[in-house]
Amino acid sequence: MSIRRTEIQKLKSGQYIMDDEEPCIIKSTERSKSGKHGHAKVRVVCVGVFDNNKRSLTFPSGSMVEIPEIIKGNAQINFIEVASINIMNLESYESIDVDWPSDEVLIKKLKDLQTNPDKISATQVEFWQLAGKTLINRVFTN
Repeated sequence: MSIRRTEIQKLKSGQYIMDDEEPCIIKSTERSKSGKHGHAKVRVVCVGVFDNNKRSLTFPSGSMVEIPEIIKGNAQINFIEVASINIMNLESYESIDVDWPSDEVLIKKLKDLQTNPDKISATQVEFWQLAGKTLINRVFTN
């Protein structure tokens, strides 16, 4: 799990931030001006990548926050089970169990592969590893 730190004011929507050990994608940022005796604040609205919970976070503008490093790769599907999908990284040949994605289009593609196991050998997935967890991002055929 590789995490780096950066200033909150440098982040924009579409980037990632860590909140309570959960990687989140930033949907919007809002900066408020400093008051008479206070500091400027940055309000961040983000959604958890794995739990899909919406979060609203407020930080002083000079705060350092944790940013997850995203490791992207391609994998081959070994088998599809009810609770998880087993994939093999094409670079390291490591076998990884991944939970089902939350995207309806990806679920439909994987269910089609589950009913037609002959097509699995010609199919690859793009996966992301964030904060020690793995996520299937895309399904494509060769």
